[in-house]
Amino acid sequence: MSTITGAARLERLRRTGRALAPRENYVNSRAVLRSCADPEIADLLGIDLYDEVVLRSRTFVRDDKPTVLALNVIHMRALAALPELLQTEPMEKFRHDLYAERTGKSVTAGPERSTARLASENELSEFGIDVPPDVPVPVLVLRTVYSDEDGPLEVWEDILRPGMWHSSNA
Repeated sequence: MSTITGAARLERLRRTGRALAPRENYVNSRAVLRSCADPEIADLLGIDLYDEVVLRSRTFVRDDKPTVLALNVIHMRALAALPELLQTEPMEKFRHDLYAERTGKSVTAGPERSTARLASENELSEFGIDVPPDVPVPVLVLRTVYSDEDGPLEVWEDILRPGMWHSSNA
């Protein structure tokens, strides 16, 4: 089974108007204000470590199996134009399109970067994977930074379930 990433999902949404693939849905949708304690994310967003950000997350499920943990770390300046970022319900349009309409600023994607790392205990729990604490479980992380004319606006990460491949043309 191939995994559909956020970038492919966004492309499909713009092409077909459908955000989800057949047999796919999402669960555990969250939208909260958080302090950014990750130095790499803070650097990518051009903020100081521990500055406040909007964190949106959800778990994509296909055929009742969690496949992707999607995380969006969003610069606080986006909240002025999009107060609904703190709601878990779907927005009337994709947030980048709403942001562009409301601010007049285009949102562009940087290149999708990928890396592998070991899954956290929280990620293993979200995926429903039960292994002893000393067993390393690798995950693939795909990251895209979205920016407007003022700089980085959002870091989008897709954490793929161990053993899953992704398809860039889904």
